[in-house]
Amino acid sequence: SKFSEIMQTKPTNYEAAKRLVMVGETVTAEVMVGRLIESRRREIPTKRSLSARMKQDPDFLVIKTKRGPTEFQRIA
Repeated sequence: SKFSEIMQTKPTNYEAAKRLVMVGETVTAEVMVGRLIESRRREIPTKRSLSARMKQDPDFLVIKTKRGPTEFQRIA
């Protein structure tokens, strides 16, 4: 269910990912996963769970792309 997918990512993991994105920057979930790996996080959320969280987060603007992954712009 959608609810369990959102709950999958621990807030700490999600917050860590979010801190790696500057306001005004546009990223994909894959880019965020890459940054988490570079910052040596022990737990890395899946692209899918990150994406689900960002879609629910008012600080991100969802930019639909015809092909390829959904992009997210951090607006706050």
